[in-house]
Amino acid sequence: MSTRISRVVPATTRTLGLGLSVSSVDCGALGVAASPIMLLDHFRISTSPFQPHPHAGFAAVTYVLPDSDGGLRSRTSLGDDLVIGPGGIVWTQAGSGLIHEEAPSEAGRELHGVQIFVNASSSRKLTAPHVLHLERDEAPEWRSADGDHVRAIVGSFEGLSSPLVPVEPFRLLDVELRRGFSFDVAAGDNALVYVLHGEILVRAEGDERRLAEEQAVTLRGDDTPAALEALRPARLLILSGAEIHEQVVEQGPFIMNEQSQIDAAFARYRAGEMGRLTPMAKIRAPSNEASIERA
Repeated sequence: MSTRISRVVPATTRTLGLGLSVSSVDCGALGVAASPIMLLDHFRISTSPFQPHPHAGFAAVTYVLPDSDGGLRSRTSLGDDLVIGPGGIVWTQAGSGLIHEEAPSEAGRELHGVQIFVNASSSRKLTAPHVLHLERDEAPEWRSADGDHVRAIVGSFEGLSSPLVPVEPFRLLDVELRRGFSFDVAAGDNALVYVLHGEILVRAEGDERRLAEEQAVTLRGDDTPAALEALRPARLLILSGAEIHEQVVEQGPFIMNEQSQIDAAFARYRAGEMGRLTPMAKIRAPSNEASIERA
């Protein structure tokens, strides 16, 4: 056995108004081939279209792409109020539940990034919620003689490890591809390669697939390498984690294993056990980001 390609899917682009454009990979259509990734949205946003909302049972991850014009403001009912610049990431491990709100950090500056929902295994569904974050210069970087560049945002690559360590192993690599290289996918892991721009070939177990802008491919790992080749200079993301062999029940902002757990999460939310969070529009901005108040 060796690492093999599962399926290629295009992203579906939607313009939702309120300054929000999203290209979504249909992880539901990929089924277990995408597990533990439940959602991947590649977005551009210039306003604050969403009010504070709850999450439980998974991690809500926002990566601000390095070419973003502006940064991200991320707040939770735990008291977190972060401003993350281009190239940074916020990993919100929702656990048993919290309230969450994110928006561009500055009025008039477009936020360009990806949001990823990473499922948690049953033993981690109800852990205490917490937030991890990383700024651009904290992620280790690898470069090849051919000009390929990899930033280890989460997890490791070529002996370099990110200081952001989630409760369950995961990998998120931001790749600028000029020529090509190989990478391993661990046995029992699924990987998803998503092309932000450019065009590449993905090769594994004698199979190869061509990916253009806003297309994704999934791979099932067996501790053997897959290869990437640039047909045109490209920027892409590699995400991987252990496949979760458990029932998934998803409803609104919660991802659990059973309907009774969903019902219990809604009950915790209604009872105020996930905390409270005043919308950004009604609070004063952090002193280092005075413009946020006007966003």
